[in-house]
Order: sequence, then structure tokens, then C-alpha cells
Amino acid sequence: MCKVIYKIIKASTKLQDFIKDYLLLHFIFDQKSIIPIKPFPANTDHCLVFYLRGSVTAFESKSGISKIFPKISVNASQISRFDFHLSHSYLMLSVNFKPQGLSKFLRLPLTEFIDERIDAETILNPEIHQVHERMANTNCYEGILQIVEDYLWKRIQCLKTESSALDDVIHLISENPYAQSVEKMASYACLSISQFERRFMQQIGITPKLFARINRFYQAYQLKDRYQNVDWLSIALQTGYHDYQHLVKDFKQFSNTTPHTLLMAQSQAPERILGLG
Repeated sequence: MCKVIYKIIKASTKLQDFIKDYLLLHFIFDQKSIIPIKPFPANTDHCLVFYLRGSVTAFESKSGISKIFPKISVNASQISRFDFHLSHSYLMLSVNFKPQGLSKFLRLPLTEFIDERIDAETILNPEIHQVHERMANTNCYEGILQIVEDYLWKRIQCLKTESSALDDVIHLISENPYAQSVEKMASYACLSISQFERRFMQQIGITPKLFARINRFYQAYQLKDRYQNVDWLSIALQTGYHDYQHLVKDFKQFSNTTPHTLLMAQSQAPERILGLG
């Protein structure tokens, strides 16, 4: 290993209505080394990812299919597990959107984006290619970030969007996925259930119930990962599951394995072995 950067960076204030943060990764592995696999269970992250050096090959265990991501990828909600295999030289910047931000940024519904990494050059204007080239040829991380923020701000300024009650509800479900029923969420958004579900799917790509289930699963996964001395039953009850078996059912659906096995796989991810995340 020659170089290791794993950094979460806060977005500029002017972009925070759309952008949650950025993830910068830069790994250079010795050519003789075996690169650890990074498990990616189901999650509701929405991202615009610039692969500036190297590539990612993703393997989906359920289908047995491997795919190489485009050099500028758009991804919305992921309902299946993928295992990421990195190239030996790897530099990427992920623009992590707030839940309702990506659909507004793209001006597209997200129903066709599930479990996909869409080539950004096919859905954004040609300028995105030049942005990638400038980032790839920049010699400092600050320059990479400045280029992408300039691009994002230029596009966001042209968007005619206003926050709505639905935006607030989406945020509420992402933070507290087990707290309220769909009926109550629709009421908070001042919409009928059918209107709420239709508009929710346009902005998020999946139904409110599935969105809540994946967020609850991911919260349980992260909580156990952070506090490994806490038993699984306590984690299950704290995150709104009826019991441990209820939690196990979601883990098998969204990570294709048991809770313990997923945590073991995560402990062997590149950033964990290097003590970075």
C-alpha cells in the first residue's frame, strides 16, 4: 500500500439543500497485494460518483452478474447487495445527495434507477464529461472538490425548485423509518395515500414502505457496527423490529446473508483493514 485517503467532506453552505456531503477515496495498492472486497448491502443513498483513477467491478451474488461502473455514475436506491472489487490504483469522489435532492437535480423520476449505476453522460449535458476530465487531471484534492462544487452550483442555480411538505416527510422517514405509518406520512404531506406513494416513488424510486424498511435495516447494521458490544436483540428492539428473527429476515433480504456474517465481511473492507472507517 502506497497511498490511502478516506475522507468525508461537508458540502458548501449554498449546496446543502441538495448535497449531504462528499466521500473522497484514494487508494494505491501494491500490484502484488490482494485487494479486500467491500460489501455494499441495500441502502437508500443517492449519489453522483466520479471515478477518476481505476475502476469498480460490482458482483451481485443473487444474480451472479458482475458489472463495471461507468466513469461517471448516477445511483439511486439500492435494494440488493453488491460486493465491490477495486482496481489497484483507485481515486473517486462521490457526491452524496440528500434523499429528495437527486431527482430534482436530474429533473427525472428515479423509478428506473434501482440497483443501477447509470452513465451520467447519457442523462446530463455534455459539460459533465469536461468536468470529469478536469477533475482527473487535477493534482490536488482541493482542486477536485472546487471543480465539482462549481459545476453543481451552476446547475442548481438553473433549477426552479421549492421545498415541500413531501421533502420534510422523506427526511423524517429516513431519520425515523419505524416511527410512522404510510397513512400518517401521507397526511403530513397533505396528500392522499395514492398521491403520496406516486410522488414518493418519482423522487426516491421505491415505495415509502420499502424505503423505510431499507433505512431501518441500514440503521441496525450501522448501529451494531458502531457498538459491537451491544447484543443483536437490543439492536433489533432499538431500531423498531419486533424481535431478532424479524431483523434477520431483513438482513437476508437486503444483504443476502446473516447479520453476523455481514459484520464480519465489513470488518475486512479496505478502509477497516487500514483503520480509516
